[in-house]
Amino acid sequence: MLKEALKGVLSATEVSLLSSSFDVIGSIAILKIPDELKDKEDIIGDAILSHVKNVKTVLKQASEVGGEFRTRELKFVAGIENYETIYKESGCLFKVNVREVYFSPRLSTERERIAGLVHEDERILNMFAGIGTFSIIIAKQKRCVVVSVDKNAVAIELAKDSIKMNKKLLGEVTPIIGDASEYSSEHRSSFDRVLMPLPERADEFLPCAVESCKDGAMIHYYIHVPEEDFHQKGWISAHLDQFEIKGSKVEVKNWKKVREVGPRYIQAVADLKVSKFEG
Repeated sequence: MLKEALKGVLSATEVSLLSSSFDVIGSIAILKIPDELKDKEDIIGDAILSHVKNVKTVLKQASEVGGEFRTRELKFVAGIENYETIYKESGCLFKVNVREVYFSPRLSTERERIAGLVHEDERILNMFAGIGTFSIIIAKQKRCVVVSVDKNAVAIELAKDSIKMNKKLLGEVTPIIGDASEYSSEHRSSFDRVLMPLPERADEFLPCAVESCKDGAMIHYYIHVPEEDFHQKGWISAHLDQFEIKGSKVEVKNWKKVREVGPRYIQAVADLKVSKFEG
């Protein structure tokens, strides 16, 4: 859509430098603009405002996602300078501050998939909950308890606001500011399902995630992996064999691609069943 809108405004070479995809979060559009087009940012921003319904703010991603809270530097490009918006997904409303928290609309299909797997009356731990998108969508659809843990205090406050906006939840969401590993260690064998939507540090937190599981619980373990490894038979099982988790074992029940995150690099998820045993 963006490239079509800019034909005749930018040269064919300039248009080819632009990515065909960008994120729309509520009334905010976020895109990457290469340095070669820095002097054309106003034109690109105006094109988005003219052709994308409901967008009122255009921001440029000026850095990669990084830091403890996985945030990114954003530069105002066009429209109304604003960093907070209301985002809609799966019948739920979310308050998002795109400058203060990590959020991706590109996980909507995966969030819906996980909600569909949850059974009634489950206790669920969302270890890196952010603004609570997974948690609230699950609670919208299923009678359950979801504990949403995140170290980012701003994200937890936004989650609380979103819970208030979504008044007809079947389940209960409890947002907690804290360290996921500490919370898991303090609540051993407490949960039927654990979400680990932090691919960059999944391996670091897997042992404590297993500790927090009841026997027979499921873990949704997200990881970034080269595409060639993803397609290699048995790779994920071999990868998990490196972890020695006393008194427990994990079995891969499902291994699927979630999305592309770079050239020949993907985000994948392993649905793991946890078995507990003595000794």
